[in-house]
Amino acid sequence: MTPYNPFKEVFKDVSLEVEDLYLLESFQINMLPGVADRDLAVVLWAHPSIKRFLLKKCPSVADYIGNITNQYSPAKDERELAKCSDKLVWAIADWLVYGKCPEAYDKLEFHNWDFREVSIITPIDGKVVIDGGAGTGRVTLEAARTARRVYAVEPVTRLRQFIRDKVSEAFLENAFVIDGFLHAMPLPDNCADVLITSHALGWHLEKELREFERVVKKGGYIIHCPGTADIPDEEAQHLRLISSDWGYDFSGYQESDGWKRKYWKQL
Repeated sequence: MTPYNPFKEVFKDVSLEVEDLYLLESFQINMLPGVADRDLAVVLWAHPSIKRFLLKKCPSVADYIGNITNQYSPAKDERELAKCSDKLVWAIADWLVYGKCPEAYDKLEFHNWDFREVSIITPIDGKVVIDGGAGTGRVTLEAARTARRVYAVEPVTRLRQFIRDKVSEAFLENAFVIDGFLHAMPLPDNCADVLITSHALGWHLEKELREFERVVKKGGYIIHCPGTADIPDEEAQHLRLISSDWGYDFSGYQESDGWKRKYWKQL
């Protein structure tokens, strides 16, 4: 029986192929260990050019790639190669969709939460706003309608261009798209009045939370909306956010795909 893969349902109109691995960013390649090791090894045995690409793009995975290609043998036939290739690309389908067809990611229902969940915490009119982990730019465009300036911080090259295109189409001149991570934003200390994340929190949670407090000025707000889903898998992150160490307030609200939690704190 073929294992259930939710990405195939989420991106049912998207076609992925092994050559899409060339779209991976270096930080994504660095996260490959442990995702689909055998499938990746089989693909690399069959596609040495992809192996060379991964090593040149992200030299830090050299030992990992050497280990898995030593551990796992090439596919015994074309059928096995096709099966491993399919399993690999769909194991990392979200990463590949970011680079191949961000418009498909932009259409997903979870983006359509009500921005008033942010504005009822604090108005953003005339303020400097950071959209952290900006994705396809939904928060950036919403905020730029009334904010003085918006910085969209996004590490994926294709997503940054997608946001720039949307900003241009909307004739917004106060939104600026920059390369960066939530835990390492290329912005000065105390530069923003409001920082917002949406479905982006948690790759390096502790570093991210410290970075937010660096870039937001005293009296400013940090808002995560949605921050977590109200499900057991995200309970640990929820408890960390509301702990005495970080002191976020939170409330729940209903979205089309279930209950979500938003978090906020004023510095």
